[in-house]
Amino acid sequence: MNLLHDALQIFLTGGGIMYMLGGVAFILYATAFAALAYVNRGNLTGKDADEWPQWLSDPEHAKGRMGEALRYVVHGDRLTIKTVQRRVREVRLNLVSAIDRRLLVINTLTAAAPLAGLLGTVMGMLAMFGGLAQGGGGMEAVASGMQEALITTQTGLTIALPGLFIGLIVKAKRDAISGALARLESLILTTRFKRS
Repeated sequence: MNLLHDALQIFLTGGGIMYMLGGVAFILYATAFAALAYVNRGNLTGKDADEWPQWLSDPEHAKGRMGEALRYVVHGDRLTIKTVQRRVREVRLNLVSAIDRRLLVINTLTAAAPLAGLLGTVMGMLAMFGGLAQGGGGMEAVASGMQEALITTQTGLTIALPGLFIGLIVKAKRDAISGALARLESLILTTRFKRS
């Protein structure tokens, strides 16, 4: 209970900017964990790549999200190279753009957190200078302004650093998904459209 009390005291000492930082942190981590769940769900990164040739010969037994993509791409009797390429492009656009939208939010809020902390620093410095202008009686305002300046800066950086690492993980998974779709397209084209 003491830890919660101390955390609340630090939050209140940081001033009004802490509410902004709390909102940034909530949206950032909600989006980041949703993006992590999205890229980790299913088998889109190609972990079942050794089964793709069997799936291609019998698409109905293809598993997971990659199986859904494969069934969509090879669906129909009159399959052409252009049709395969167009469908793979549609799947890639659908999947990768959904990840890119989440990455945009993650990267923007990761950059915004230290800036909000810097805004708190400026506000704390202004409070310090106001206390200095009061003379000897304003030392409490100086100390309070210094605390606000340091706490908001530290909080902004503490919010941003994990967000940065989560964004890098999501980006790596995004690239793996895009690469897996390119490999699947190549396999379909070389298997279904062999030159005689």
